[in-house]
Amino acid sequence: MIKPVLLTPDTFAPFGRVLQPGLGAVKTIRDGAVRLSQNPDFLDHDGDAVDLALDFYDVAPHGARLDAVQAERHPHSAQLFVPLVEARYLVVVWPERPDAAAALAFVGGPGQAVIYKPGIWHHGIVALERQTSFASLLWRTKTGGDTEFFSLPAPVVIDLERPAQ
Repeated sequence: MIKPVLLTPDTFAPFGRVLQPGLGAVKTIRDGAVRLSQNPDFLDHDGDAVDLALDFYDVAPHGARLDAVQAERHPHSAQLFVPLVEARYLVVVWPERPDAAAALAFVGGPGQAVIYKPGIWHHGIVALERQTSFASLLWRTKTGGDTEFFSLPAPVVIDLERPAQ
């Protein structure tokens, strides 16, 4: 059984980026009333991915464990998830081709957005304690082939009973 760890910019760096206030180029504007954190070039994509797509996911919370049976990846574009409410959520990735031994799980929280690098195998975004809406950005190709799916040979079990705080 896999135990999730906290999502931080360092722990997640091999798989993508964590965006949150105070990271990136930070400056104050409006006479110091606003602290602006800018993250240029955050959504990598190749030349085949030409249409920027904004999607919304409304995700029901999971129970005490997640039995992951499928992974997905986007070979042409990074994918960004931004929670639209203050909530904790689960991010599951595989460093290589998906299998039970290699999965890693991270718990993201309020004020954090996550970006999967192009081609990173991941599970769909998972709400932990309550219904959570997410905005998602990725680049799509004109001909399809934006998402590849992989059926796992055996379920990957992730302990949600006591996820990282």
